[in-house]
Amino acid sequence: MVSGGSALVSIALPSGVTLERVKVLRGSTDVTKNFKPSGSSLVGLVSDLQLGENKVSVSIDDRPKGQLRILNYSRNGPIISGPQQTPWLCETEKFKLPDGTTMGQAQDEFCNAPTKVSYIYMPEGGQAYKPLPSLGTLPADMSKTTTSDGRTVNYIVRVETGTVNRAIYQYAILFDPTTEAEPTPTAQYKGWNGKMVYVYGGSAASGYHQGDLISSSPTDILTEKDKLSKGFAVVTSTLNIFGVMANDVVSAETTSMVKELFIKKFGPVKYTIGTGGSGGSMQVHLIANNYPGLLDGIAPAASFPDNHSMVHPAIDCAVLARAVNESGVAWSDAQKTAVAGFNTWNTCDSPAGAWTNNFAPMWLQATRSSIPLFPWQDGFLDVNNCSLALPVEWIYDPVTNPGGLRCDLYQAIRNQVGIDPATGQPARAYDNIGVQYGLNAYKAGTISADQFLVLNEKAGGYDNDGLPTRARTAASQMALKNLFQYGRITSGQNLGSIPIVDSRTDPGLRPDVHDSVRSMAMRARLVRANGSAGNHVILRRNGMPLPPGSGSSTSMDSFLMLDQWVSNIKSDTKEYSSPLAKVTANKPPELNDTCQDPSGALITETADVNNSGRCGAVMPFYGDPRIAAGAPLTGDVLKCHLKPIRDEDYAGMRGDQLARLRSIFPQGVCDYSLPSVGAEDLLGTWLAYPSAGTAKPLN
Repeated sequence: MVSGGSALVSIALPSGVTLERVKVLRGSTDVTKNFKPSGSSLVGLVSDLQLGENKVSVSIDDRPKGQLRILNYSRNGPIISGPQQTPWLCETEKFKLPDGTTMGQAQDEFCNAPTKVSYIYMPEGGQAYKPLPSLGTLPADMSKTTTSDGRTVNYIVRVETGTVNRAIYQYAILFDPTTEAEPTPTAQYKGWNGKMVYVYGGSAASGYHQGDLISSSPTDILTEKDKLSKGFAVVTSTLNIFGVMANDVVSAETTSMVKELFIKKFGPVKYTIGTGGSGGSMQVHLIANNYPGLLDGIAPAASFPDNHSMVHPAIDCAVLARAVNESGVAWSDAQKTAVAGFNTWNTCDSPAGAWTNNFAPMWLQATRSSIPLFPWQDGFLDVNNCSLALPVEWIYDPVTNPGGLRCDLYQAIRNQVGIDPATGQPARAYDNIGVQYGLNAYKAGTISADQFLVLNEKAGGYDNDGLPTRARTAASQMALKNLFQYGRITSGQNLGSIPIVDSRTDPGLRPDVHDSVRSMAMRARLVRANGSAGNHVILRRNGMPLPPGSGSSTSMDSFLMLDQWVSNIKSDTKEYSSPLAKVTANKPPELNDTCQDPSGALITETADVNNSGRCGAVMPFYGDPRIAAGAPLTGDVLKCHLKPIRDEDYAGMRGDQLARLRSIFPQGVCDYSLPSVGAEDLLGTWLAYPSAGTAKPLN
């Protein structure tokens, strides 16, 4: 699978065979001149591939020796993600380059613009890059940097910005144009260590635009100075930012295409580490699980296992806030916190920074939210369900523009979730039928029976426009089935073959949508899927909560240990009983679960959701509204199976109260001993989506 009409091909030569005896054909055309020796192989770029199937054949002394089938796709996509979302707003004219200029206007409907190459350098004693004034001579204040493999080079960064798959991509790499020739796939580089860091951006939105990387997310590869200075190539694109479009298949597809562009220019990559915070962490989990091979190790930060298992507890915050406010009952802060499950009620509902002020019920709303942009790092965060960049005349309004673009989160994954025949819109998976909000708080005596009952009486749901309803919300069976079998819910079954270093700054002292229990949810899924989570390390540190929709990076020390872990795995040629066993055996001994006490001292201790040990005292884990209602830690029961109400399960409840409970839950209550309704095994890896709601393995 390649795109753009070319492929970098490597041919392993038998011992003693020289290039002069080899002939390489693309179809019937001789392309041998494109190949050069590289070690014991020949490497060459085969161009002019036709769309669809191509054949490259090799002969030695005119005797056929092998044939390669290459499927070529358009550089404009799609390859696996299915019919592309329309309309689509191009934003190349807003994308700022390192020298302060922009890419200019898009040249076609696919948002293509000319590729731009910029050179920047780090001055001596500086903290910010400056444009390189000349490609022929070095500035007087040029600094040096030493790479991870011990080479000291001029600290000059080559930044390439271009377009592919309707996205704007960018990659940066140490490269000295004063001494190095133009990049080729077989060149030897002074500064590049052969490794790639692929960066994924946060938030979650419905799409409809290209993204400009600055206003849509703080994901800016030039903020990754530590990794660049050590010789890593740092890569990203606008469609690897969930705040532009929350579709992990589009993100995986774009990852593949951007990596391909890089490899065809610079040559093979030793391995790729995926990093990303918040919505970026969702992507690295999903891509590594569903499209194995793209990422060789992942470093999620402020992490969530995926997007669509977070919709439920997030929307529940809006449900609970409305129920509490309409209950007519006095609630203490401790009682509200107990039914929310978080460290504080303010994580659910507060003046700023909470789920209800950013994503709930926004993720279900068809209309555009109106959260102002706010500064973060080198840009601005736009956490709206439809970007503020989209023209207002495009956007759905039930009265003035009923045919406009709908902004709910399911619009981004219409190909993966399918179309609900009842609405003609992407099927929805949010469900709270049978959920007993505040159940654990009632059983613990934190809230009274009457509070428990009125909370659940007032807990309504949301309609297809994301407007509140008195009735609870039932999920589409199609949506549930497709989310599971097509991989939008991270099962973890394919994550055992790679190392995962999960880091976060959440001491549990303040409201924080990036709560630490998500790391434990991912670990629980890994244990369930693979029998062990020996490939999963959780690093917790003190720090201020990240703004909703933002991202963060793993610390450089932790990243370098992950790099060492991946390197160990790649160089290990021993046989193991399983890929997980190989990953676990190669973990650096100093890389273990840690937390941090208030003085800043690190505590090495296995993370425990029950908050035992020293870490449990200084950095406790909490829950969420579903966990507080009895749901499992895995957080992937999107719709529960129901069971009849049993009087003995509600000790101390009077007969009239039990009757009231049965009237609230006429179909029964959640049975969390069973997996989710619709839970099915993953259909396979490398799924492609020829039409909305259908998937098949890529040819």
